[in-house]
Formats: sequence, C-alpha cells, structure tokens
Amino acid sequence: MATWLAKGLAIEEAQVTLQVDDGKRTSPGSEDQDETRLDVEDLEAESSDNEDSLGVALSQERKKTLAKLFKDHKQLIGSRNRNHIVPRATGTHLELEIEIPHNCDNTDDSQRSVAASAPRRKVKNWNLGSNKRFPRPIAPLPLVAYSGRRWLHDDPTFDEYWDGPTIEMLKAQRDINPTTTFQAGAIQLSSAWVDWVDHGYRITPSSFHIFYQCDPIATMDHIMPIGTTNSYDASNQIPDRVTGAYSLARLGPSQDTQHTHVTDVKILSASELIESAQYDPPLYKECRFGHNSFVRGRTSHRYGDGPAMYVDLERDAIKFSEDEIETSLDIDSIIWTTKVFRCRGSVGIYVTPPFQTKPGIFKHNHAYVDITIPQSEEDANTPGGRTEWLSKRFPMSAIPHTCIGRISSASSTLNLYIAFPRMIHQHPVNGRRITLMPKEVLDIFWDRVLLPSIGDSTDVSWAPYLKHTLEEARYKARGRDGRKGGWGTPKTIPLSDDDFRDVQDRMEARIQDGEGELSMYGSSFFILEGKGIKLLTKDGQRGRFTGPEEALLHNLPDLNWQYMMNRRNGELLVDIGISFTPHSPEVPVVGLWRLDALEASFGAGGYKRGEMHHHNMLSRYGALQAEMQQERSQQTHIAFRSTYNLYYESIRTNNNQVNFASDSDAYKISPSYMAECFDVMKVVDGCKEKTYGVRDEYRVSGHAARIMLENIQSKAIEYLQSDPILWIPSKIWFELIRRRMREIQRTQITIVKKNPPNLGILTGVLNHMLRSTTSTPIIYDFHIRESLALLEYRNVLETAGMFFVQDFDLSSDTCLEEVQQIDDVHVLALMGVNAKVQRDRAVARMVAWQSSESELEDYPLGRTPTWARLKAAISSSPALIMREWTFSSRFSNIQLSVERLVIMFTRQMWLMLTTEVIKGIRPYPNSLREAMKCWTITSIDDTLAAVTFEACNAGLQDNTGVTPGRMGPKSRKFADRCSLFFPNPDAAHKSNPQWSVLWEQDGYIAEFHRMMKTMEEGQRSSLKQGLCEVFSDLHCLPASGARVWTQKNDSIIFITNPSFYRIDCVGRGGDSQRKAPRARRTMKIIKGKRIFAADLIDSQPFDADGNIRRKTERQKRRDIHKKITMAKRNNRVPPPPHTRKSRPFPMGELGPEARNDNMDVD
Repeated sequence: MATWLAKGLAIEEAQVTLQVDDGKRTSPGSEDQDETRLDVEDLEAESSDNEDSLGVALSQERKKTLAKLFKDHKQLIGSRNRNHIVPRATGTHLELEIEIPHNCDNTDDSQRSVAASAPRRKVKNWNLGSNKRFPRPIAPLPLVAYSGRRWLHDDPTFDEYWDGPTIEMLKAQRDINPTTTFQAGAIQLSSAWVDWVDHGYRITPSSFHIFYQCDPIATMDHIMPIGTTNSYDASNQIPDRVTGAYSLARLGPSQDTQHTHVTDVKILSASELIESAQYDPPLYKECRFGHNSFVRGRTSHRYGDGPAMYVDLERDAIKFSEDEIETSLDIDSIIWTTKVFRCRGSVGIYVTPPFQTKPGIFKHNHAYVDITIPQSEEDANTPGGRTEWLSKRFPMSAIPHTCIGRISSASSTLNLYIAFPRMIHQHPVNGRRITLMPKEVLDIFWDRVLLPSIGDSTDVSWAPYLKHTLEEARYKARGRDGRKGGWGTPKTIPLSDDDFRDVQDRMEARIQDGEGELSMYGSSFFILEGKGIKLLTKDGQRGRFTGPEEALLHNLPDLNWQYMMNRRNGELLVDIGISFTPHSPEVPVVGLWRLDALEASFGAGGYKRGEMHHHNMLSRYGALQAEMQQERSQQTHIAFRSTYNLYYESIRTNNNQVNFASDSDAYKISPSYMAECFDVMKVVDGCKEKTYGVRDEYRVSGHAARIMLENIQSKAIEYLQSDPILWIPSKIWFELIRRRMREIQRTQITIVKKNPPNLGILTGVLNHMLRSTTSTPIIYDFHIRESLALLEYRNVLETAGMFFVQDFDLSSDTCLEEVQQIDDVHVLALMGVNAKVQRDRAVARMVAWQSSESELEDYPLGRTPTWARLKAAISSSPALIMREWTFSSRFSNIQLSVERLVIMFTRQMWLMLTTEVIKGIRPYPNSLREAMKCWTITSIDDTLAAVTFEACNAGLQDNTGVTPGRMGPKSRKFADRCSLFFPNPDAAHKSNPQWSVLWEQDGYIAEFHRMMKTMEEGQRSSLKQGLCEVFSDLHCLPASGARVWTQKNDSIIFITNPSFYRIDCVGRGGDSQRKAPRARRTMKIIKGKRIFAADLIDSQPFDADGNIRRKTERQKRRDIHKKITMAKRNNRVPPPPHTRKSRPFPMGELGPEARNDNMDVD
C-alpha cells in the first residue's frame, strides 16, 4: 500500500486547550470540565528536522499545496505520518512553566472606545491571576530510541479510502438550503444535513492504538517516582519572602550575612486561625474577627486590625510511619475501543435513540483515536491511486458518538457507544468541535440501519417482539397520557454475542448499499466505557479474590477479557488506583498532597505540565493531573496520572459535577443560594469524625495494568518515604472549610445590603472563593479572571499561604479598590438576568431534541417577545438583548468626507454635555471606527453618569411584513435618522438653541452644508448614502427631536438600534398600564449657547483665514483700535471738511477742455 499517514505541516502552537476528564473524576475539587494543554514537546515528538514530515512519495509542489490547505483548515494542523516517523530517544528535558503573554485576554475592551476604556483599571501582568508552578529538580528516566514494531499492518480493505470527500470540501456550504422536518406537530427547518455529512475522515487498523505494539517498557520506573532531593524538608512550607530567610548581600549569602527581619506577617496554624475567631454570631450580624481571619487574611485585636497572616498547616501535622499507612489497590474504570465488538454474555441494544442533553463522553478522557484525514482534490484527480495518507490524533470526546446500548448486571452498568468519525466537524464561527448528534441524524441511523439490521439477524419467532421501525418503537413507548416516549432510558433488546456480531455485519452492508445517503455512518467503531467499578475490585473485595484483576473478571463475566486484551482487536485502557489511608482510630485525619513534592514526582515520571488544583485556595496543598509525554507514553503504556485527596468524596455528587449556586443567585441572596451554602456546610460539619486518605490513579493499557498490580505495593512503600502527604486532624480541616464558607456568605449578605456600584464584580470574586472551598472551578467569566489578576492572586498565595482579599473594606464605597469600581453592562447581564425558566416546563414546550441552552443564548427573551417585555429588557439590561457591535469591513474604503463628518458629529455631540454628567473621559475620536464605537452601549454606560436606553420598533415585523404584537407610534429607522442629524441645506432651520449652534459657523451641520454646495449632484447623493450606511450600523443614538439631547429625570435618553436585537419580531401581548410618575425638576445637562459656542471654537484647530472669518464686526473694530499707538491716539484730529454746494453746468457751448472734463464725469 502507498505511504501511510504523514506529519502535516508545522507543529501546533503550545497550549492547545482541550477539555479533559478521566471520565469519572478529574481531581478532587475539579469541576465537570477541566483543562489541560497539548504541549509543543509532544508534537515535536512526532517530527524531526531530518525527516520528511509529509512523506517521500509526495512532490515538493504537492507539499506546498497541502501546506496551504492546512493553513485554510486549521483543524488539520498536526497531521502526520505515524508509520514514517523516525524513532528517537526520549531525553531528560525538564518542562518549564509556560508564561501567559501580558497583553492577552483583552477581549472585553472590543466594545469600548479609547475614552471609555481610559478610566478602567488595567491588568499589567495576567500571569498574576494564575497559579505558580513548583520546580521539577529530578529529570525523568531517559529511554533509547524505540526500534520495534509500532503499529499494525495496513489493510486497504479496512475502510473506504478512495472516491471520498476531499480537504477542499471541509468548509461548510453555507448556501445549502436547510432540510424541512416535521416535529411536534409543526414544520421546522433543520440544518443537520449541512454539517452532519461524510467529510472524508477514515480509520485504519491502528487508529485505536495510542501505545506501541510491544510489551510495556520501564513501566514501574514511571509509577510514583520520587522527584525530591535528599535535602527536601517536607515540614518547611513557608517561603523565604515570608520568613525573611534571604540575604540582601550582592555577592550572595555567606556565613556572616544577616537575614531580613519581617515584622508585618504573623504565621498561624489552621487551629490557631480557627481559635482567633471563635465568636460566630448569626449571619445577619457583623463578625469583624471572622471577616478579618477568613476573608481578609488579617489578624484582629481589640482596637482594630493587626498584621497580615500566613497560614501554615504544617503546625497541625500528625506524623505516621509507613507501617501505619494502609495501601489499597483497585481498578476504577475501563475504556475499550474496537472496530468489532465481542462479548461473552449479551448486550442490551436501545430500540430508540436515548435522549441526551450532552454527549456521552462530553469531556476529554485522555484517550485518542488516530483518524485519517481526507485527501486533497489534486490527489483524488491524479491517476494511479491515492498517495496522501495523512492522519491526526483526535481526542475520543471530539468524535461524534451516541450511546447504542449497555451491558448491565446487579453490580454495574457499562455503556456501549458507537462513534462516527466521518462526521467530525467544527462550529463555523467559534471553531469548537460539535459532538452532540442531532435528533434527525440519529433517527435515520436507527430507522434505516440499526433496527432493520436487528430484524435481519434474528429468528422469525422474534418478529412479534421487535420494533421494525422507529415510529413503531416510539408509539409503543409512549406514556399513559399519550405522549411519545424518549425522555427516559429507552427499552433494550438483549442480543447474544453471535447475534450482535451478525448485526454489525449487516449494519456495514446497509451503509454501503445506502451510498451517499448513509455514507456518513461509515467508518464507525465501538467504545465500551465502565465507570464506578472501584468497589467491585478494591483489594479483591476484601480478600475474597486474590486481587483486583480476579475480582474484575468475576464481577463482569459478560466481557470477553481475552478478546479485549488482544491488541489486534482494539485498545483497552484500565484505571489502576492506589489509596493511602492511615490507621488513626483516636484522631480522624485528612490527607493532603504536598504540591511541591507532587510536582517533582510528575517531573521525574516524564509527565506533562498538566493541571494543578489548589484545595481551598491553599498555595502548598492540592492535587495534580497530567498526561505523559507522547513518545514516552507510547513505550511505557501509561497515558495519564491523576492524584487527588479523598476528602473530595464527602461532597462529590453522583455525576461528579459541581453545581454550586450561581453568581446571579448570590447577587440577590436567593433562597437557593442560602440553602446551598447551608447544605454544604452541614455535610462538611458531619465529616469531622471520618478519616480521608489520598489517591494516586493511572490510566494504562491492559498489559501495563497487570505489571502495576504485581509490583505497585512495594513501590508505594518506597514512595511514602519521601513524605509527600500532609496528615491533619479532620476536625481542624473541615472546620477551616466550614468557617471560611460561612464568613464568605456573611460578607456576601453584607455587600448586598450595602449595594455598592461594583456589586456584581465583588459577587463574582466572593462566589469564586466560595466554590473553591470544595472544588476547583473553571473560570469562564472575564471579569473574574481580570479581578484575580488585579488582586495579584499568585503573589497573595505565596505571601499568605492562602488566597485572601486582603484590602476588602466594608466601610468604603466600593469595598475593594483594586478591582473595577463599576459593573459594566456585561457583568450586569450575568447578574441581573431573571430567574431561569423551569427546566421541565421549557423542555415540554420545546421542539423534541432541540437544545434549550442554545435557544436561550441566541434569543434570551424568546423569538417573539412582547413590546412591553422588549422595552423593559432594553431599559434594564440592554447587553442581554443586543448583540455586540463590530466594525464592518465595508467601511474600510468609505469616503473621507463621510468619515470626517461622522467624526465631527461625534466630537461636537459629546462636547455639548456638561462635565457633571460625564463620569469618564469625554470622547474625542480620531477615526471612523472610534467614532462609531463611541455610540455602543458599553462606551455610553462607561462615559455617562446616568443613562436610559429605550427600544425602537422600526423594522420589527415578521417575514410577511406584519407585526403580530402591538406597539406604540412607529419609530424612524436609524438610516432615516441620518436626515435628522444631517439635514439638507434647504431644510427648515431649527430655532432651538441646541440645534442652532450646529447650523452656524463651525458646527458640523454647517460644514456638511458647505460640502454639499461644492459638490455635484452625484457626489451629494454618494455623500448622503455613505452617511446613511454609517448611521444604520450604529449601536444607538441620542433620542433627538426638538432638542439635540433629551433626558428623563437625570438620565440621558438613547435610542437603541433594532437591527442588533436578538429577536425575530415583536409578538402578541399588551402593555400593562402604569401610573405615570410625578414630574420633577431635572438636572441641567446641556451647556448654554454661548459656552458651547466658545468651547466649539476652542476645540477646532487654529486656522488664520478661518479665524478672520469668524470675527464679528465689533471684534474687528476692537482689533483695529488695539493696533493704534498712543501717539496716534493723542494726535489732533483735523476738523471735518466744509460742505460745498454743487454748481450747475454752463448751458453754453463748451470748449475741448470742458468736453474732456465732461467725459470724465460720465
């Protein structure tokens, strides 16, 4: 066969973020979606400067063509030729910390003009908002270049590699008409068949293998290696910058060097911290000692606040010898990937597609599948067969899949998934992989592939009990009220191993016979996933079996372990876990991993940087999980290592997802927020009499698992001698968590009552601290990341041992000076949203299988809200209902005259306002982009002290031009409002003083009229058209009419552009009649005519000619008078000349001279 699988272009950039999870637990305290990074080192492991990364069978021109295609299709970057990679030795490279660029993540300012962004606090170093990593002093074991067999032999009949889609077809065809489907009694448009098609991806016999075809190499040398040096002191967890044990000498420390004496930090143990704040009043009462100790990180005394504190848990440590610590082995989960599924017992196949709100494997489980990417169009049209065999490693969670059945017993349930790699695609806008298959795609597979194959594979006697069509199966599954079934777990058909093997063959035949209609279901494979089987295998079920392996084989007899262990049939991944629990009956204890020792161990084992978790926001204790470097992993058969503390089991939910109270609930102190806090504190309080150890877990191949189970006990005893675990009394640990949660909750109640202007930002920080007491939450919101960076989160961890908001002051106006002082529209959109619609009611109303989350995101008020509801949403939270403004590329080549007029218009409009209503910097744009950005809701809210946004009903009709709902008077479109701000020269002059200044002299309207007079008719039309286009794309405009600026009470009124509304049209419903409020005297917001005229003159650049033109007659006389010297002023003024009487011309004959004079007179 031709050359297989090429490397594909340059290496992907570092830190390709992927969602990770071990399928069961990502770490104690990690939320449902953890993150790890695909390092440059792994991508380099599959390339070399001396090798031909795209294969020797391709010409240089073809390689250039592929390079351009990969640049256009970024999802293919990283493709390579696995079979032609030159083996190389795995060295002792020590991975360093990856720094974040200082100027990253400034996406929040895309809606702010320069003037609006100026008063906001700037993040100088984004690295201060993340965790600092510890050193890795011991290098991993070097491995020689592997020279054995790496992958299975190629088979040209394994899949359909010819005449498939090409790389050029990967981009979605946006001009394809969506398919019309009939759902829930209504016709709807579906775009499923635009993206869920055969994109050309294929699989090979070795696609499922992530390890080489060899016995594991040096596996135990990479299990629990000791990474610390002999000088390591586990009890010394206080940095030198706190103790002062560092020298200020230029030449370094010496024997006579004196250390720095630090007096502004007090070191306390956890028990001393708890005792310092024993007074615990009800939540509605103030507790200064508790607030200082657990929120601010400061000591307290009778008359005020004391110095800052450092929390040192080592002072409460309890020592245990290796003999007093019990080690326990178990097999926690299994993942088996195969093309042909076989088992010993029976497998239950679902008769209808299961209802899923998210994919079955919705997080990265550290398993990969090597997928052959499509060939180029040039290669497909070249005679002689395919020459491009490029492939890329895809995370298993990135491949579209669905649950097809299960293997159940009294002790466990194993899920069987079927994956469809041909339908791999990404979202065209955000680039995220889409793996949740839509209902239409699943229905076709069940109706035309799976159910008919089952019917063809069973005996005639089975026919009465089978569902031959999906419609029949759903009809029989409907409930008592007549509703169609599908929301619960579907019914299964038990199939024996031989029957299901026959079903698989008939499925492939039907897919091939279906040709283009069913081709997207080709190249499918099966994934068997078993979670939560730890207690089935733990220590051989307490001695009943010789070990975890025998217990696993006995408790899961339906699986064909011999077939699964044969790597020609697929790849089997097994989680081997070892738990450490001390014998301490008198004093229950909790084990905590020391992060510095853990980091060193991961470095000595050759693991990647991974993800570190700081429990309870402590700097030195937590958990760590990381994948192994790829080349090393392929030889050792170790994929992933996860360490965590077992106290997480006390608050871990059954689905391992942390769903703490949302920020919006905390923002208004909802009952759900209060109940959630009380429930967690009650659970934590009940754990004080239990002992919790620590756990170290490895995801390895089946063969490596056997090696580990035989040798891990001795390795564990050796590892414990390095003292990587801190043991602390359970009473102290859980009281520290409980009291910190209570004081954070008390602080939240206090600031809600106080209602500072940055309440949303403070709520985000406090709620993040609250969630971090029991988990390691992922930070999704920009304002929380920004606040942590502004608070220098990293430095606080190092100098206080635990994160505190050290400068939190409840008596100040904003409580915290370091963060942003006013909530912007984005924060208010998160905090001020109404209560979420009840899930059960929403699901009942929605179209079957349609995602409610995407609907609410695209249409927060629904597709057709009432006019009253739309007005209320625009007034209270415009960022919720309006899309963000972006600068259109069509304005890049706009006329300079249009750009100049819009800039003048923006400058002069904002110049009219008094300084009392400006809370930021008065906008003064210098480009069209900046001028248009000044009219976004974000910039306006940041610039003005008080502002009111109002809705506009122009163009809110449906596709037939009818407005279903009732609205007020029809508003003008934004394009038509251009004539209001730029009236024609022959338009009536407005007498209002606000408008009259703009019509005269240096006003932008006067300048507009002067331009119009110098232009021809075509140029004037082009100028007006350009202005209308700009106005139609503005986010909002002043509600101008008879006056330029209008106000309601003290707020300036702005009209929002309806083209940015997230609605389809206005729906039916009437406005509620409200009693009109009493009018009151409003604040003056507009400057006087003379003051504005003077400011307008001063704002213009100096122009000598124009300056003479602007002078009045009186000013000109005064300038002439000033030029006269004193001598000329004192000179005698001559008398005026006498008036002469005119004499008549003579009537007689004139001479020549007289005639000449007469001619001169004429």
